[in-house]
Amino acid sequence: MTTTIPAMDLEFGEYTARQYRELDANRLLERAMQVSPSGNFRHSAGQWRPQPYPGFAVISMVDEYPGNAALPGILAAVQKGLIERCPWEGAIYLLPPDSFHQTVANMLSEGRYLQRIVEPGLEAEYPEVVARAMSGGGAGPIEMQLIGLSIFGTAVGVLGVIAEEEQYRRILQFRAGLYADPGLAALDVRMTRPFIGHITLAYIEKELTDEQRRQLAEAAGILNEQIKEVRPVFSFSGTGLRRYEHLSAFIRSDRYPRYQF
Repeated sequence: MTTTIPAMDLEFGEYTARQYRELDANRLLERAMQVSPSGNFRHSAGQWRPQPYPGFAVISMVDEYPGNAALPGILAAVQKGLIERCPWEGAIYLLPPDSFHQTVANMLSEGRYLQRIVEPGLEAEYPEVVARAMSGGGAGPIEMQLIGLSIFGTAVGVLGVIAEEEQYRRILQFRAGLYADPGLAALDVRMTRPFIGHITLAYIEKELTDEQRRQLAEAAGILNEQIKEVRPVFSFSGTGLRRYEHLSAFIRSDRYPRYQF
């Protein structure tokens, strides 16, 4: 019998060190050598088509907060630099700027979402269950400095660190309360990964050659020097439940609960 070890959030110092460690040139190359196609987007006849991936998540959108007005353009420029250095048709899908976001808490997606929410007919009730799990807050906005591109298992995104430990702890306290809620636990909502400050910019959608993997790592390293000069910041004062049918659009409803940090 296999026992699943529950995920845990990282301590502040460990989290910050982890984020910077992921930007090291050797780490980027290691990650690039492990990357694989996500299957979330399909390239055919010169067009990209999103593939179904339904679910809910608690997220903070970049374009929700006035202080981030310049950030989508900065991130789009990073995307442009990435695709110029890695111009492989059908290999890298660039997410639209209006999809840029920070996932504060994963909820249920794909198979678990269909099994726990759709099949029992709980789609209308689910937002109320999440709302009951959100409490407290109101201390003020959180500022995340974006420090560079990292390569994930199937994607490329920009990582963030939070200067104030108190702000980081507020995120963790919110997550802990959410995942400890009995109503959500009964639906199998649980922490499956630690909080990682990041904004996904692109998905890998083709098996890369070793040379392409090296080029991807090199491109990330070059772009990271540019990001250091710009020192972009992502500010968010709240978060909220959103639904998605695929991973390039996140749907907000007045019925979906929100939380102010």
